[in-house]
Amino acid sequence: MNQELTGSFIAQLRKEKNMTQKELADKLGISDKTVSKWETGNGTPDVSLLQPLCKELSVNLNELLSGERLSDESYSGKAEENMMKLAKDAEDGRKNKKVVGIIGAGCGVLIFLFFLEYAIIASGGTMGIFAFLDFPTLIMLLGLLLGIELISGRFLGIFKALGAAIKNSKNLDDETRKIHVRDLKFAIIATIIATLFATIIGFISMLHSIQEPSTIGPCVAVLSVSFLYGLIIVAFLYAFRERLK
Repeated sequence: MNQELTGSFIAQLRKEKNMTQKELADKLGISDKTVSKWETGNGTPDVSLLQPLCKELSVNLNELLSGERLSDESYSGKAEENMMKLAKDAEDGRKNKKVVGIIGAGCGVLIFLFFLEYAIIASGGTMGIFAFLDFPTLIMLLGLLLGIELISGRFLGIFKALGAAIKNSKNLDDETRKIHVRDLKFAIIATIIATLFATIIGFISMLHSIQEPSTIGPCVAVLSVSFLYGLIIVAFLYAFRERLK
């Protein structure tokens, strides 16, 4: 689609109908600025607006995409050409969105890790915070989370949802998108439940093994790491869920 040619054609048809940009925009449920962008070649109508636009301007889709009135002789050839262009544009758009989605996810992870490192340094350096990190607790949390997902039968669905979110897939149908969003919502809830279980287990273990009052502080610090792990996992799941909406 030639944006400038199509835009000029839209402006021409609108004027033939004696409509202002505002009047056409109101009929389509959009702003007059959007119509202005079309007519100046700075944008193209969304696919969902093509049919309503053709109806309001009394033109067929093939002519709108061609940016001109077509004779019977040229109609068939133009139709095929326009279909090929639309298919190519759609494919290019999917590839670009996929690349942008992966880059966006990667940048988000890097930014998150950067500020996490800053927080670690501010807390007394790597050795200062690692003294309180409890990797067995992390393993227990992940084990609980995995168990909940496997028992619920949603593990594979959550895995697919994460893949779709990372790719930032825009070509998903509404039903599939809703299923992915529900799966990630379940994963968030499962993470919260697993975090609570891990914290309770850690608390019971702390009460059982504590011997001196001076060790209560460090034990509580280690115990609170369960919330840190759970919060990080929830943050990533929530971010991926929002990408699918």
